[in-house]
Amino acid sequence: MSSEIENEVMTELKHAAKPLMELGLYASAREFIMDVTSEFIKHKIEFYNKQLKVFEDKYGMSFGAFSKKLEKSVTIHEEDEWMEWEAAENMLNVWKQAAKETGASA
Repeated sequence: MSSEIENEVMTELKHAAKPLMELGLYASAREFIMDVTSEFIKHKIEFYNKQLKVFEDKYGMSFGAFSKKLEKSVTIHEEDEWMEWEAAENMLNVWKQAAKETGASA
């Protein structure tokens, strides 16, 4: 990230944190950023878990079982659904890794 963008991001984060710090909700901008980051990661994990549940309920099986089913025969619609399901699986794993690396409880 360029230093101009970094400076803009930091300025905006400090601007967002300032009123919350003045209200005593956060002791520092760092605490605010960590909290916002943690909540955002939790939201993303919940979002992808819900997406996966929709697919699992719709097809009555796990992604792995659905993938095996499609090895035998597949419609264009099923292949499209499989790609969306796979993307949701992958994104869930990425956000879980982000939670682990940032220390966010997810």
